[in-house]
Amino acid sequence: MKARWLAVLAGVGVGAISAALLAIPAIRATEQQVGLRWLFQLRGPVDPPENIALVLINQQAANSLSLPRDGESFYRCESLQIGARPATHVGVPAMPSRWPRCLHARLLRELQAAGAELVVFDVLFRERPPLPGKDGDLHAWQDQEFAAFASQGRVLIAQKVEGGGEQESLVALSPVIANAVLGSAPFPVIVDTSRRVDRFMAFKEEGFVTPTLPAIALQAHAMDGYAFLRQYLVEHAGDMGTLLPSSLNDVFAQRQLQATSLLIRQIVQGDGALSEKLAADTEASSYKGAEGPAFERSLAALYAGPGTRLLNLYGPSGTIPAIGYDQVLGATPIVNAERFRGRVVFVGYGETEELEQIEQFATAFSSDERADLSGVEILATAFSNLRDDRTLRELPFTYWLGLTFLAGLLAYSACDRFRNRQAIAIVAAGVLLYAVASLYLFQSRQLWVPFVIPLLVAAPFGMLSSFGWKFWTAHRQRAQLRQAISYFVPRDVVAMLERNAGEIGTSQESTDCACVATDAANFTPLAETMTPEALTAFLNHYFEALFGHVANRGGFVSDVVGDAMLAIWPHRTENTHVQLLHALLEMSDAAHQFNEQLAGSRLLTRFGVDWGRVTLSTVGAHGHYEYRAVGDAVNTATRIQELNKKLGTRILVSEAAIGDAGAPFLLRDVGRFLLRGKSHAMHVFELFDDRARAQQWELDLCDQFGEALRTLDQGDAGQAQMRFRAIQEAFPDDGPTQFYLKCLDGDVLAHDGAWVVA
Repeated sequence: MKARWLAVLAGVGVGAISAALLAIPAIRATEQQVGLRWLFQLRGPVDPPENIALVLINQQAANSLSLPRDGESFYRCESLQIGARPATHVGVPAMPSRWPRCLHARLLRELQAAGAELVVFDVLFRERPPLPGKDGDLHAWQDQEFAAFASQGRVLIAQKVEGGGEQESLVALSPVIANAVLGSAPFPVIVDTSRRVDRFMAFKEEGFVTPTLPAIALQAHAMDGYAFLRQYLVEHAGDMGTLLPSSLNDVFAQRQLQATSLLIRQIVQGDGALSEKLAADTEASSYKGAEGPAFERSLAALYAGPGTRLLNLYGPSGTIPAIGYDQVLGATPIVNAERFRGRVVFVGYGETEELEQIEQFATAFSSDERADLSGVEILATAFSNLRDDRTLRELPFTYWLGLTFLAGLLAYSACDRFRNRQAIAIVAAGVLLYAVASLYLFQSRQLWVPFVIPLLVAAPFGMLSSFGWKFWTAHRQRAQLRQAISYFVPRDVVAMLERNAGEIGTSQESTDCACVATDAANFTPLAETMTPEALTAFLNHYFEALFGHVANRGGFVSDVVGDAMLAIWPHRTENTHVQLLHALLEMSDAAHQFNEQLAGSRLLTRFGVDWGRVTLSTVGAHGHYEYRAVGDAVNTATRIQELNKKLGTRILVSEAAIGDAGAPFLLRDVGRFLLRGKSHAMHVFELFDDRARAQQWELDLCDQFGEALRTLDQGDAGQAQMRFRAIQEAFPDDGPTQFYLKCLDGDVLAHDGAWVVA
């Protein structure tokens, strides 16, 4: 239960961290830069509305149009030629802003004759200085000609905001043209740090506050919706609603379209409840115009919605059908009527074929093979989005946090709950389902659901966190298991067993090593006085005193039976013999200190040591194995340990076990013995201490005993006996001396110069 709750808390933590990543602007911006682009690419281009049309001012049109070389005729657009250029003519300037405005007047005349409902010029008609001609100011004449046609229909023109902050203002337009058109407004393009356009302004609400060109274009287009909107505001906004012109015709007549749109916006946004109610009421019962769109619903969404919207792009450049400027001027009235009747026509700079443009803006559909969208295409897209109320809707940030949190939590939980392959399949299925749902909502509901951060950040982070936790847990458990096994076998053997787990019964190593056998005297009577539980605790404390010195000096404990221990020192370094003798002294001291802590009977630990070649191997069958040292040295060490009982000693070491390490240690030669069950005699030494810290009596004992033993080896038994008796008088408790006195009395048999120990 605890582990399950820990997993739940870990999953919540992963989800919270994933959601917290949204606080990083660079990560949050990735959703727009990558996620929104992917959604558009997956959806692909869609058919644009049929009620809009584009007329493009581009290089092809400039190359096709030519005017007379005579300045007066040029600026009056007399004898305009389309196509082949006669010698008497020159082409129009490469910069469209320098085109004579009489061309725009002619274009407007053709569009009005073709039955265009509304013409929107994404062209800046600045106020120009006088241009003298024989019949007066040519610039004034051009502006008047354009104004004459503009006053006969519904025409909007672009404005431009200059300055910054509180100093922002609109560029001065030609007064004649500004007074003739229905209205003018800017269309500031919102470009992000990557120079991509994803959003547009319906209302500019900072600095110079104003509706933008697509907003007033919608208001001019949705004539039937204005009456409904005004009546609604009169009923729900009181006196403020009565400030609005009584009809859209009055707005047109007074040329107050921009001001009226701004007033409606301020009334609606001034009351949050009114804004919500307007949107809800028009959604519930909307008036359908002749062409199908609910104009009052579109206007309500315009004024009640946010000032900045997400563009719902139709596709790359050229998706919205466009007609060249020159093609309109050169077409017949019938052809133009088919193109523009009943449509909203946008006129502006734009190249759909050439990659280099006067105005170009990268979008989600931009590529190296296609031209970027022109400003007029973005303007037409923004208008159509507003008209059909199909701008993209972005989920509130709290929903982003929730979805990202869930993505991280669920990915972590799936990977924690199931096996890795199953978890990967489940998470992959969840990612696919989420992607399909996101694309469906994007296509059918114009709802932008976060795509990249939940799927490519939170879900992988949840998976990696879970897999990392699993790996760490498994690694920790493996380390704990390795540590537990190392209590029974050496660490290098644990590693070997890990590598050869499938062949555990055949894992073996033959090497020269020292074998140390121990036994604790007085253990049996002591064990009789204890309960099994107390005896277990007692043995654990006893072995704890010994085992650490074995490992610290390069050995390992091979076996424990009751109070007896078998330790092995593999000969893997040059100083194995030295380490062995140090370990024997340390274990002897540790056993002594352990005894000092006992209140009653004490244990007398005896050590027997031999050296030889043994095989370190797993021994066993049928699923049960033990790691043991197998060889004669193991048995011999046990026999040497038993010799301690005869000699009254504590640490006996074979000559082979001492090797060349004897100089730093005080060792006493105790003779050669034929041990029980052995056929060859064994030369044995008693280990006293480090020679540097040995006491004087120990040095004297070893010297005197050595002289007596050499006398005996030389065959002078009588003299040897006299020496041993002298030693006994000086050291009455010395066990080896007592043993040799018995030998000389005939109580112990000798064989080939070795004493037989049964």
